[in-house]
Amino acid sequence: MFELVEKLDGLSIGVFGIGGCGCNTVNTIFNEVQNPQTKFYNVNTDKVVLEHSQSDDFVLIGAELTNGYGAGADPAIGLLAAQESEEQLLTLIKSCDILLCATGLGGGTGTGASPYIAKLAKDLNKPVICIATLPFTSEGDFRRKVAEQGLDELKQYANAVVTLPNDQLIEVLGNDIGLFDAFKHSNQILHSLITSLIDMLCYQGLINVDLRDFQRVMDAQGDAVLGVGKCADESDLQTALTQALSNPLVSSVDMSTSTGVIVQINCVDEISLGSYNTIMDTVRQQVSPNAVVICGASKITSLANNFEILVIATGAKSKLIKSNLWEETPPQAEPEKAPKRVVSTKNDIFDIPAFIRSQSPAPSGK
Repeated sequence: MFELVEKLDGLSIGVFGIGGCGCNTVNTIFNEVQNPQTKFYNVNTDKVVLEHSQSDDFVLIGAELTNGYGAGADPAIGLLAAQESEEQLLTLIKSCDILLCATGLGGGTGTGASPYIAKLAKDLNKPVICIATLPFTSEGDFRRKVAEQGLDELKQYANAVVTLPNDQLIEVLGNDIGLFDAFKHSNQILHSLITSLIDMLCYQGLINVDLRDFQRVMDAQGDAVLGVGKCADESDLQTALTQALSNPLVSSVDMSTSTGVIVQINCVDEISLGSYNTIMDTVRQQVSPNAVVICGASKITSLANNFEILVIATGAKSKLIKSNLWEETPPQAEPEKAPKRVVSTKNDIFDIPAFIRSQSPAPSGK
């Protein structure tokens, strides 16, 4: 066998948690990912959230605009805050070769700042993958519209956007699961996706997925899906692949329409040639014959499970967003000169900031 070693002086990956949801994700996984090539950054308009940040660095965006009290569920404020702090954001973005962004859509900071951060990265030719959660239908039409508009804008700038609809938590976990346990499960999905991406990009393998391969697949236009499957025995690899391809929390796109696919197989010891070919044949049967399929295989002795399969499919068509997920809401005609971004009204409950506190000095980063 070849000796596989970690590329300590190679690719630099920046994991950005944007807004409340994104910061929660980074805080959850920060201490669990030990990789010198990966840095974690939290970005928020809420100074109290950042005071408890678990990350390598953080940026309080829009400190002068919001005084650190949040965006009040207004994405226009989230955008202005990101624009105010552009230089600080650029400093972090320039230090990365690839950006992985976790965010929640439907509120103010995540919805308003995430597309702008993705745009800054795109202008610097940095590949960007965004993993975005979508609000429960029960959270109302206002948040649905904000999330829809934010998602449309995010897709204009990010290379790939993976959506995790919160409604799918109910479908997968049932109505009786505790609220905190449900979001813990969602965070575990995000953690699995992010760590698998880091492993794929940061470890040398017998078959490598390099940055050029990654960029080629990420450049496909359309929706994206990320799936991870894990198992202890090689005989269960097919089950692990099924997990990666059909997890209800990450299967909101039609893989058969994908134009680009990356399949990464990580193992503690070795995988047989037969198992490897079976996995690749199964994936090829799921996508268009004209799709670019890139495969990688690495030996990573630190894996928690003996085998791990990561599938990234891009350039696909959505199965859930707008067409099914919120179809009960009929489209409404917009006025001729409607603003591009959703601006909340004074009577909307979501105008009230998440935190009302006495003023104190705002944090400026670590």
